[in-house]
Amino acid sequence: RNAFSKLLARLQSPLNKCFAALITLLRNPSRDSIGQKQTGGVHELVFNTLTFLNYLILYKDLLISLIVPLGDGNWARAGLPGITGASQPAGDPNDGLAVFQHYLRDVIDALAGTIEQASKQMKRAGLEYVFLINNYSYLARALRDTMNSGSDGQALGLGDLVGRSPLARIEARIESSRKPYAVTWTSPTNSFMSASLSTGEKLSLFNREFEDILRGHKSFEVFDADVRDVLISDAIEAILPTYEGFLKQIPDKSAPDVAHVFKYRPKDIQRRIQSMWDE
Repeated sequence: RNAFSKLLARLQSPLNKCFAALITLLRNPSRDSIGQKQTGGVHELVFNTLTFLNYLILYKDLLISLIVPLGDGNWARAGLPGITGASQPAGDPNDGLAVFQHYLRDVIDALAGTIEQASKQMKRAGLEYVFLINNYSYLARALRDTMNSGSDGQALGLGDLVGRSPLARIEARIESSRKPYAVTWTSPTNSFMSASLSTGEKLSLFNREFEDILRGHKSFEVFDADVRDVLISDAIEAILPTYEGFLKQIPDKSAPDVAHVFKYRPKDIQRRIQSMWDE
């Protein structure tokens, strides 16, 4: 019994560092680890971290006995830089489950930071926000789908343990990303206000920029149908009214300087956006 106690005491220090190391990785990822493939999808760190947390929860009863000696929030003071626990601490530092829940909340907060950093690696206009909305939606769904799983005697899930406050912050970040995403779709119409361009030149610029945005989206994979619907709806609402208003100001669309660049009727714009991930 004494030997076992000594062994656990010797293991406590490296175990403490392991708890902190995951948060450190997420808060201070290397450039290589956040270097996102420009083809999109869910980021590897996001997928792997959520998979790991769900695996970790299977050993919850063992871990809560190991995390109490570390101390509530002390994974932020384990000699590793760049860690700041932003979530609400445990009410009782001796309550192993509450301390473990605090740790999970800090991991989720750190993961949100990873998503923010990785989004800045996207090179095409607008895809930064597609990346944010797509990955935050994946994270939000992972929490929602594991809430209330502890009813009827079932084991608690990640969402149950983390609670609703982190989910509310993630959902708010999704909503705050939608407005700048929509703004990126207004760029093809910016030339419409120019007094120095002819109608044909304005339409030509519109076509070029609209098609460039479409190409960027086609190359970026978004697998969640609900996320696709949100992005498509925001894009159409951002670009279509302005385009329709501009066309109404053109009395003769068959004029020589207009006819050869008048490629899209309003319903064509809507159709191209709606099918940009299907073609």
